[in-house]
Amino acid sequence: MADYLTLDAAKLESEIRHMLVVFPELADDEELRLDTLEGETDFNRIMSRLVRVRNEKLADAEGLGSYIGDLSERKARQVRGADGVKALMLSLMSVADLPKLVLPEATISVTKPRSSVEVIDVDALPQGTFSIVRQPDKAAIKAQLEAGDDVPGATLKTSEPGLTVRTK
Repeated sequence: MADYLTLDAAKLESEIRHMLVVFPELADDEELRLDTLEGETDFNRIMSRLVRVRNEKLADAEGLGSYIGDLSERKARQVRGADGVKALMLSLMSVADLPKLVLPEATISVTKPRSSVEVIDVDALPQGTFSIVRQPDKAAIKAQLEAGDDVPGATLKTSEPGLTVRTK
């Protein structure tokens, strides 16, 4: 956000605080407060500028997201290409029956096959061969807490106020 807009917003915030001190009746009447802000300050103009700046930043972020997606696809193609070259190198090393080749830029070694576990059916595994992840069911906990039940280890918390900006 441009520094001038930050300064304008800070000045406006100061003006609003001062206005509420000088005219305390504005605190109780939202319509009067809105009319006064619109008529006596740059509130609407600054808020409109802030909406535009926010929308520009969101558009930039969307464009960057698209660009990052393009770069990710390009990266994946390069990785697949590198994997293909590696497979070709392994094939040549195997045909030449060489376990190791020392070059000025690299040392290439053919490794022995390794065994690994492939799980075909998790439900068929016997006890002691799997782990269970304990994860809280926040929806169920919230429902119990809102119903007035005590849930040891959990409490309801209230978030900070949010802001919704609709432009469509």
